[in-house]
Amino acid sequence: MLEKVNCPLCGEDNCSVLYHRPYALGSMSDCAATTDQFATYGRIVRCVKCGMVYTNPRPARDALLAGYGSCVDDAYLQESSSRSINAHLSLNVIKRFAQSGRLLEIGSATGYFLNAARADFDAVGLEPSEWACKIARERFKLEVYAEPIETDRFPRGSFDVVAMTDVIEHLIDPKDAFRRAADWLKPGGLLYVVTPDVSSLSALLLRGFWWGLRPAHIHYFDRETLRRMLKEAGFEVRLEKSFGRMFSYGYWLSRLRNYPRLVYRSVEAAIEGLGVKEKLLYLDTRDSMEVCARKAA
Repeated sequence: MLEKVNCPLCGEDNCSVLYHRPYALGSMSDCAATTDQFATYGRIVRCVKCGMVYTNPRPARDALLAGYGSCVDDAYLQESSSRSINAHLSLNVIKRFAQSGRLLEIGSATGYFLNAARADFDAVGLEPSEWACKIARERFKLEVYAEPIETDRFPRGSFDVVAMTDVIEHLIDPKDAFRRAADWLKPGGLLYVVTPDVSSLSALLLRGFWWGLRPAHIHYFDRETLRRMLKEAGFEVRLEKSFGRMFSYGYWLSRLRNYPRLVYRSVEAAIEGLGVKEKLLYLDTRDSMEVCARKAA
């Protein structure tokens, strides 16, 4: 079942359609962040008043929560080495502003970031997927709770850092999520956010074929809308830049699967010819944002 929603930023009910590729509701039961199901992402709209981009209508709240709770994503584990490296890349940025203390990761998946973070922080995670929590607990012995962000588990002012990497675009109410993060942070605490940039050059050029448009994403930010939502939640942006990642050549190739066949086949032939499919490559495609924001003291 789909439900119509107002703009998550300004609350207005006046939007224009950007892209529309109807998707099957059944796909939301497999709403893994790494899904290759780019082609059926629903109806993407832009708020006429504030410019926020979001899915409207979207799957009902209960369907989304159930989908994330039952999510199993074995493909996510295939890039273990690169995900661990990416965790350290994020931590290097976080440690410009906070070197130690208590850290909460919202959407901790199978625990790569938390495992890296606990060298410097007392690290705790929230992750709705029972499957992912089980792996994080058994493989890394992490403190991870299989609960959504709406949990009341943590008292106010519990953390020095809250991290949300590729998460805010999935959440039902992103403004409330930022406000909860602010409540959980101590005065002056740090919020770290990574999310796709819907105003990036690749998004503008690729339009409906852009990798960021996928069924599991229901909110799409640019720098202006992200800054505004953070400000309304009580944050001041201190760092804002594009976000690069380390993945295997094979992984990067998989991101092209739904692009024109000639492009995909040409890159595939080059990778296979060079024998580098399993080798790692760092790329900053300039279409993801990395933001550090301080909670007002």
